[in-house]
Amino acid sequence: MTPLLLRLRRSTRLLVVLLALFVLAGATYQGVATALERHRYERPGGLVDAGGHQLHIHCTGKGSPIVILEAAAGSMSAAWAWVQPEVAKVTRVCSYDRAGLGWSEAGDGQYIPARVPEELRVLLDRANEIGPIVLVGHEAGALFARMYAARFASRSM
Repeated sequence: MTPLLLRLRRSTRLLVVLLALFVLAGATYQGVATALERHRYERPGGLVDAGGHQLHIHCTGKGSPIVILEAAAGSMSAAWAWVQPEVAKVTRVCSYDRAGLGWSEAGDGQYIPARVPEELRVLLDRANEIGPIVLVGHEAGALFARMYAARFASRSM
């Protein structure tokens, strides 16, 4: 193998390792920042037992349908803070934190995306937020909204 090819291979490995460290540092920072914010700021809304753990839900406004806001993958309900008051001028709107995010408890410690629609259904039932509902999702939240709509079509619009 030529010296140029060896240097290129070493440089590529170094770049991959540095990139992995950068991503890991970013994820760690986000987790720590979210945990600090959870303790620093008073939670809006309340906690509801969703089957062995508490989930946070914050509902405002009046009317029908109820708009349910699904945050992006690792985001919490606070990501909707600028949207929720505007929607509440027109109808009822709820944001919530999935298990282990924001002000919600982690549950059994295992994050299983397939559980999100069922946990949302239980949360809405126990919070007495009975439809019809419109689900609004951001990034991965849109996927969770679609999963919920497919599983519980009779409850959503």
